[in-house]
Amino acid sequence: MIRRLQATLQWLFMRAEALFNAAFGDRLNPLYHLGAISFFLFWIIAASGLYLYAFFETGVADAHASVEAITHHQWFAGGILRSVHRYASDAMVFTMLLHMLRYFAFDRFRGFRWFSWLTGVVLIWLVYVSGISGYMLPWDKLAQFVIVATFEWLDWLPGFGGTLMRNFIYPSSVNDRFFSLLTFMHIGISLLVLLLMWIHVQRVPKAKTAPPQPIRVSLLLTLIGLALVQPTLSQGGAANLSIAVTDLNFDWFYLLLFPLFYAWPLGQVWALVLGTSALVAALPWLPLRLRRERKQEFRVTILGEPQPLTVRVGETLLDAGLRNGVELPYECRNGGCGVCRCTVLHGRVNHRLYQRNALPDAIREQGKALMCCATPLSDLEIEVDRDAARPVRSVRQYLGRVEHIDRLGADLIRLRLSLPTGETIEFAAGQYINFVLEDGQRRAFTLANPPHEKEQIELQMHWIPNGRFTTFVFTRLQVGDTLRFEGPLGVP
Repeated sequence: MIRRLQATLQWLFMRAEALFNAAFGDRLNPLYHLGAISFFLFWIIAASGLYLYAFFETGVADAHASVEAITHHQWFAGGILRSVHRYASDAMVFTMLLHMLRYFAFDRFRGFRWFSWLTGVVLIWLVYVSGISGYMLPWDKLAQFVIVATFEWLDWLPGFGGTLMRNFIYPSSVNDRFFSLLTFMHIGISLLVLLLMWIHVQRVPKAKTAPPQPIRVSLLLTLIGLALVQPTLSQGGAANLSIAVTDLNFDWFYLLLFPLFYAWPLGQVWALVLGTSALVAALPWLPLRLRRERKQEFRVTILGEPQPLTVRVGETLLDAGLRNGVELPYECRNGGCGVCRCTVLHGRVNHRLYQRNALPDAIREQGKALMCCATPLSDLEIEVDRDAARPVRSVRQYLGRVEHIDRLGADLIRLRLSLPTGETIEFAAGQYINFVLEDGQRRAFTLANPPHEKEQIELQMHWIPNGRFTTFVFTRLQVGDTLRFEGPLGVP
């Protein structure tokens, strides 16, 4: 059943992504930036919340009046920001859920990804709790309903036994300290969300926490437009615990569970919430695969890199490279742009799902793969076109003389080249050069010496079995020989 659900979701996501690629281009496809969009929405929520808090009065008698003053007496700022705060909160929950659903659909939540998945589940609940506590602060009829329903639900838990609801039997039971507690909870949970978001992305190599500027501007303008067209208003006047709330414009997005508090036994609602949360959190460990790979790691050699990579089962070639500090070309990280193409020289990969225009079948048959999607099925040797996505520019060529060949191991040597008198090469850490072979083919190697050493260059070369250039270097290259190369290349 889970496999069928994943297949259905994959079909939907792939077609939605293709549609957005056609409309916005792969670089601005919002489905490729869901995590970064969630981060951006959090900053909007935080900034608007700080402004609102500056004018909010944390007291029973003053809470509702202060919110009304913010909304109507300074609608040009406070009124708009109240609505922006509300809509950004809704949008953040939506993007987080969609982000999580996408990772579930493409089976990117098991193995070493369990940490990100588990923290994501906790994050979504924390955002929900923070949003629900925000509904309590205006102390209008909706706030009254949310507070009473929430504390009735909590009162079911062993240990409370109705003690919580005693605070809401009479209007005089609610005092200013209660509102101070609500405010502390709302702000404290939001800060906890920020901390957990930071922890959440630590396992993702070079995770982006800000979407492209056009997406940021579009989101902000959309939120402001919604605030102007459909402003957020208080409901039914100030709360009054002596009168039951019977008529509301209900928020089915944030408060979806609340009708169940009165339709089901409260214990069943707790069972639904806790059971569903436990099931979702346990997904990375459920036996969903028909078979399990015995090998837990693969060895991947990238031409031009001195050391092979260790890639975990299920990890993409791009994530493994970025995790090991290798400079690789990429853009969308979701198989939509084709920037991260590589050539698989030896070994087998699982190409996984991607947009066909990013890797047409004819190109795939030539041994090409997308590093952001491909996962190894065996040890690999690949070649990366690092300049495929960069503008064509003039690259200077040099003729280097071999000065030293030091064998550091059976399959590793250090090569030092000198430049003709008076010539230097300006480069930055992380850049590389291409050796130009007689037939025009090129082999890339990262510069190993510090940038201030401009008269000579140092390279560390790992021998590739049956590799054309490295075999020549290891068996035939002598001190005094010359090699033609071009560079520097790559983004430092």
